Amino acid sequence: MAYYLPLAVCTSLLVVFYFTKVRQDRRRLPFPPGPKPWPLIGNVLDIPTSTSWYTYTKWSKIYNSNMLYVNPFGQKLLILNSFEDAEELMDVRSANSSGRPFNPMMQLIGLDAHTAFMGKTPLWRKHRTMLRQSLGKQALIRQHHVFEKKVAELVHKIATDPGNFRGHCKAYGPAIAMDVFYGYDLVDNDDPLLIQTLKVVDQATDALLPGVFLVNTFPFLRYLPRWFPGAGFHDRAADTRRITVHIRDTPFDRAVKNLSQGVGRPSIVTEWLRQDKVDEDCAKLAKDVAIGALEAVIETTSATLDAFCLALTLNPEVQKIAQEEIRQVVGTTVLPTLRDRPFMPYLEAIYRETLRWAPPTPLGVPHTTAEDDVYNGYLIPAGTVVVANIWAMTRNEKKYPEPEAFRPGRFLDPDGTLNHDDRVLTFGFGRRICAGKDLASEIVWLAMANILATFNISKANDENGNEIEVLPKFIGEAVSHPAPFECAIKLRRELEGVL
Repeated sequence: MAYYLPLAVCTSLLVVFYFTKVRQDRRRLPFPPGPKPWPLIGNVLDIPTSTSWYTYTKWSKIYNSNMLYVNPFGQKLLILNSFEDAEELMDVRSANSSGRPFNPMMQLIGLDAHTAFMGKTPLWRKHRTMLRQSLGKQALIRQHHVFEKKVAELVHKIATDPGNFRGHCKAYGPAIAMDVFYGYDLVDNDDPLLIQTLKVVDQATDALLPGVFLVNTFPFLRYLPRWFPGAGFHDRAADTRRITVHIRDTPFDRAVKNLSQGVGRPSIVTEWLRQDKVDEDCAKLAKDVAIGALEAVIETTSATLDAFCLALTLNPEVQKIAQEEIRQVVGTTVLPTLRDRPFMPYLEAIYRETLRWAPPTPLGVPHTTAEDDVYNGYLIPAGTVVVANIWAMTRNEKKYPEPEAFRPGRFLDPDGTLNHDDRVLTFGFGRRICAGKDLASEIVWLAMANILATFNISKANDENGNEIEVLPKFIGEAVSHPAPFECAIKLRRELEGVL
C-alpha cells in the first residue's frame, strides 16, 4: 500500500502535464505530419527501439513528408529526413538549435560533462575551444607519428590473428586516443583500461536509446530511492559511474605524474596543463575534455572499419582498383602514410562512400531548440528534440542512384578527380559538428589505406570449400555497425616481408 500513493501522485501529475501541453499546442500552428498519438502516452508505442532510422525513412513515404513529428509522453520530437531541411534548421538556424536534450542517465553514470552531450553553456564553449586547438589539421600533424605507429600495430595484429579483426579494429581508435591525449601506450586488446572504457561506452550507448531507461522519459524518477520499485537503474548507474571515474582519472593522473617528473611522452593533456596552473578546476576540465574525446572515437571508428571490411568482402573489384592506386603511389615495399592521401583520389572516394553507405551514427546526436520556430508552415516548439536522419539523407535516390550499392565512383568526376561532394554527414551539423572530425578522418583513412595495402579481403569458404554468402545488414541504434559476417583476410604475397 505504501507504494500506491506515490504512483498515484506521479500519474496525476503526468495527466495534468500532458493535457495542459496538448491544449497549449492545439492553439498554435500545425506540427509536421506523423503517426497519430494515443491519449496520454502519445506516440510512445510508435517509436522503435532499434534500427529506428529504417522506420523513420519509411515514414517519409507513408506521410509524404521529409519532416516528421512525434510526441511520446509529452516529449516533442522532430525527425529530419532530408539534408536541405537539416541544413536550414541545424546549420543556418544553429543559434536556436544547438542545445542538447537533458539525459538523466548520462548524468547518473558520470558522463554529463562529456563535450558531445553538454548543453550550450560557456563551459561547453571552452571544451570546444580546447578541442579545436588540439585537434585541428595543423595541430594533428605533430601526431602523425603516433597514427603511423598504431596503424602498424593494427595490421600486425590482423596479420597474426585475422579472425579477430573486429576486436583489433575496436582497439585501434582508443589506442590512438590514449597515446595522443595521455601519452599512454595501449598495446594489448586485453588492457584493463581498454576493457573498462569499452564497458562505459556500451553503457553510454544504452543511455542514449529510447525506452531503455524509464528515467530518461520521466527525469523526476532520478530522485526516487534505490529501493523504490522501478528505480533499479540507480544500481546500474552507480556501477558504471565507478568505472567512469577510474578511466577518467587513471591515465590523467599518470600523465600529470610524468609531467612533474619530466618523464614520459608529451601529450595533449600535458600541453593543456603547461598552459594553466594545475589546480582542481583546471584538472577537472582537462579530465572531462579528454575522456569525452576518448569515448567518442571508439564506437564510430570501429563501426566504420567494420563496414569497410564488409564492403571489400562484397566488392572485390573496388579492392583491386584501390590496391593498384596504392601500388602506383607508394610501391610495394612501404605502407601508405597521410602524406600520400592527396595523391589517392580513389581511396578518398572509398572513404566517403563507406561513410555514406554505412553512417556509424545514422541518427547523429539529437539537438534541442531554444525558442519556438516556424518552418515551411509548421510550428517547431521550444524544447523540441531535433534528430537528423543521416541514413535517410544518404539514401536520397536523386543524389545517390541505387543507394544500397557500394560505388566509390559517385565521388569522382569522369576524369578520375574527386568531385565536390565532400561533406561527411555523420560528423553532424551546425555548432554541434564533431570537434574531432579531422582526427577521425585521418585515422580512419590511414587504417583503410594500410589494410588495403596489406591484405586481400574476400568471402570465406565453408568446410566444403563453398563460399559463405554475406548479406549487408546493419544493426544497432545510437551506433550502427554491420551484423556479424565471415570473411577471409589474407596477407598479400608482395608484402609478406614488410610486416
